[in-house]
Amino acid sequence: MAWDNIMSRTLWLFLQPSNLLFVLILLGVILIWQGRRRLGLGTLLTCLTLYSLMMFGPLTNLLLVPLEARFSAYSNDVNHSPYSGIIVLAGAERLKYSTIHDQVTLDGAAERLIQAAKLARIFPNLPIIYCGGTHPENMLSEVSVARKFFAEAGIDLTRIRFDDKSYNTHTNALEAKKLIRDKEDGTWLLVTSAFHMPRAVGAYRKEGINIQPYPVDYRSDLKVLALHGPNAGRYLNELDYAAHEWIGLLFYYLRGYSDDLFPSPPP
Repeated sequence: MAWDNIMSRTLWLFLQPSNLLFVLILLGVILIWQGRRRLGLGTLLTCLTLYSLMMFGPLTNLLLVPLEARFSAYSNDVNHSPYSGIIVLAGAERLKYSTIHDQVTLDGAAERLIQAAKLARIFPNLPIIYCGGTHPENMLSEVSVARKFFAEAGIDLTRIRFDDKSYNTHTNALEAKKLIRDKEDGTWLLVTSAFHMPRAVGAYRKEGINIQPYPVDYRSDLKVLALHGPNAGRYLNELDYAAHEWIGLLFYYLRGYSDDLFPSPPP
């Protein structure tokens, strides 16, 4: 794993909203304990305000909706396919539980594989590139779980080119480019979560791959100002995903992994 990836993962531990909120609460308690009562109480009040905004949805929606709304859901006349193939990004596979229970176990991003299998049936002659190289010691790899999923879904595995070397979205694009063959320079359907699509589009465009976004796994109703019933666990989890993507977009732009800070649909 590249050094910059290790550094970004380490930095994310401190910037992740769910972790950062705990750090700020701890800081507030320490400040009060040290006699800086006013500053400590102000810190705790800020945490309470942020928690309240997150618990009912507004704070999470503010970060999540612009990501998911950037590329609209896609539909096309299947009888006039201009596509060269289908690219699906890993991220739905629960490796530990798939290993323990010896069956395909997926998380909330399961639509990535489900919709890829659907597209494989709609376009039976198109090749598929699966991008995912995570393979922890003594566990099934992402590729192993995906291979099992596609086989059980009745998809011919000879159509699928598995990338088992990438470890993030940037290297997904690098390895996918290696798997694209001569004369396959048309449009590739790119399947990933809607909130992740802007960063994925930037990475794949940077590598000169002509892609058609196919966002799945929506986490919002695309309404920024919508209020919902209290659900702290759900919204804090989704806030983590959204914050990770915004930080990732900035990081990719600064590192040159994407030519656009916030990639957009073509005109």
